[in-house]
Amino acid sequence: MLGEFKPGQAYQHIERGQHLERQGHLDEAMLEFKHAVEADPSIAAAHNALGHHYQRKGLLTKAADEFRSAALLSSDYKSHFNLGRVLTELEQHEEAADAFRHCLSTNEHDPSARYELAYVQCAQGEFSDALAQFQSLMAEYPEDWELGFAMANCHMGLRDCAAAEQTLRQALRRAPPSADTSAAHEALLVAIRHQEFPSQGQLGLKAPLYAEYGVICLGSSHDDGLDVPIYQNHTFTYRDVAVTLSRLLALLKEYGWQFTALVGVDKASMPLAIAASLLVDVPVLSIEQLRKHDFALVVLALGTQPELLEVTLEHLPSRMLSFALCLNWMPDQGLPTDIVGVHSSGECVLPWQRLRKRSAEAAATSILRALTTVPEEDNLSQQIAYYTQEHKLLRFLNLPPGLHQARPAT
Repeated sequence: MLGEFKPGQAYQHIERGQHLERQGHLDEAMLEFKHAVEADPSIAAAHNALGHHYQRKGLLTKAADEFRSAALLSSDYKSHFNLGRVLTELEQHEEAADAFRHCLSTNEHDPSARYELAYVQCAQGEFSDALAQFQSLMAEYPEDWELGFAMANCHMGLRDCAAAEQTLRQALRRAPPSADTSAAHEALLVAIRHQEFPSQGQLGLKAPLYAEYGVICLGSSHDDGLDVPIYQNHTFTYRDVAVTLSRLLALLKEYGWQFTALVGVDKASMPLAIAASLLVDVPVLSIEQLRKHDFALVVLALGTQPELLEVTLEHLPSRMLSFALCLNWMPDQGLPTDIVGVHSSGECVLPWQRLRKRSAEAAATSILRALTTVPEEDNLSQQIAYYTQEHKLLRFLNLPPGLHQARPAT
């Protein structure tokens, strides 16, 4: 009931909250804004202030509720812009677009709302509309190099990789020396890699993993190493493991990498790590045993949790190359390893997981025994040439910003 509202108390809480903000006491300020909303929920400023603090803490749903309340109470630009920004973070793009369109209804030339709307349109797949908006902004703000990055995303969505490459190169030339251009350089690599394939419709698994992520895909015994399918609900045999491992060894030999250690990501990876260590004649070490001068091959047998791999790689003190026999997550859920055997969906089982009491050393022996029965493949040179001659912009080769022709790392 309106009669129960206490606007005087609410404004007192708002003033105290603003004072606490200026002093840097943010949690205490948030509490004051909560009290302001409780005293009089009809004050948009209190909802906006509380929403910002929820957003700061990562409580995005609560922030959206507060900004939505503010937008209903007031048709002003600020309330709807705040709402649009947090809805964008929540990937509620349709409602976010409506909020930014409301902002533009009050000021159709506002650059911030135009940019945010274009960003949302790009996320919704409305690439042509988004591109037109970004191009309009670029004409007004030619010094803003990041607009070129945004335009390139639209070009990629429209499958115009050549335009994306040109736009990114121009953007990078305009970027100030202090700017973080790593994401733009990676996007440039993606645009260039996609152009290495003449027909987008013919891409299998091997090509997208390379084009999007700069990753090697080896395959296994149910493919020829060139046309690699997604493996579904697969129970691996020791022969499957041996075929992938033999292709990995041929690739490592071609690149001439000199590892000093192997690291198994988890317990299930130890049989594969032990077998590989015997083949390349380097020890299996724990992360704690590694030193800064080491060059480690990080081995993941069956990847089901991208977070586990990320944590492992974050704690490595040395250079490394990562390899997974089987990745069981989608690339958009977590970055794939530098080298992937196969990508799988559904339930996958490793051969040593079927006999849980078997030691890692015994399972490694079975891998090595299976490897002796795998004949050299007739197209092995083609498999190697796929990456060393045809598609060389691999992410682990540390290409310089100028994108000179890649050479194998030593």
